[in-house]
Amino acid sequence: MNKLFKLILGPILWLQGKWVRYKTPLLPEPVEITTGVTGHGENIRILLMGDSSAAGVGADTAEQSLLGQLLAELSPNYQVHYKLLAKTGRTTQSMLNALNKQPIEDFDFVITALGVNDVTAQVSVKTWLEQQSQLVEKITQLYSPKKIIMSGLPPMGDFPALPWPLNTYIGRCANQLDVALQDFCKKHEKLTYLSFREFPNNIKTASDGFHPGPEIYALWAKKIAGKITLRVSVNSP
Repeated sequence: MNKLFKLILGPILWLQGKWVRYKTPLLPEPVEITTGVTGHGENIRILLMGDSSAAGVGADTAEQSLLGQLLAELSPNYQVHYKLLAKTGRTTQSMLNALNKQPIEDFDFVITALGVNDVTAQVSVKTWLEQQSQLVEKITQLYSPKKIIMSGLPPMGDFPALPWPLNTYIGRCANQLDVALQDFCKKHEKLTYLSFREFPNNIKTASDGFHPGPEIYALWAKKIAGKITLRVSVNSP
C-alpha cells in the first residue's frame, strides 16, 4: 500500500521533503557534558546513544534534554555513571560506524534512540532489521550490558512540520519500522522495546515541529527510568 502511495505521489512527496528540509530551523544540541557521575546510592552505569533526540535537540537546556531528565529521575536513588553518544542526523548505519571507533567499556544499561533518520533516508524494513541485529551484536561486544532498551519510532505522521500527503507516507514508514522493532525485541531476552506511542496527543513538540519538546523528553525519561529501576530491583538481593 505504501509503495503504491509513493508511486502515485512520488514527485509531490519529493518536493515536499525538499521544502520541509529548507524551512525547518536547525536547532542546537544542548548537552555539552557527555560523561560524568551524579546521584547517590547503588552504582549503575548507563549509555544513551542515538540521533538528535538522544542529543536533546528541542530542549533549551541540558537539564531539559532526555539525558538530563533521565539523570534527574535516577539520581535520587542511584549513583549514575553516564555517557552520551549522540549526533544530529545519525542513522542506525552511522551509529554502527561510530561504534567502530569506541573503546570497550562496561555498562549496565544501553538505551538507543534511533529510527527517525532511517525513515527519512527510506531504509527498508529488511535493511532496518539487519542493522538492528548488527547494532545489538556490536553493543554486546563493546559494553556487555544487562539490558538494551530500544526506543520505538515516534508517530511521525503527527509531526506538525510535515504537510499532507508527506505526513501520511512518512507516518506509514515509521509505523512499519516500529512494528518490526517491537517484534525484533520480543525475540531477544536482553532487549526491551520502549513504545513511543502512548504519549498524550496534546503534548508539545519543539519549535521546529519535528523534534521532541521538554515535556516529551520528561515522559520518555520517566519510561526509561521505570525500565531501569524495575530491572535493578529484580536483580537486587
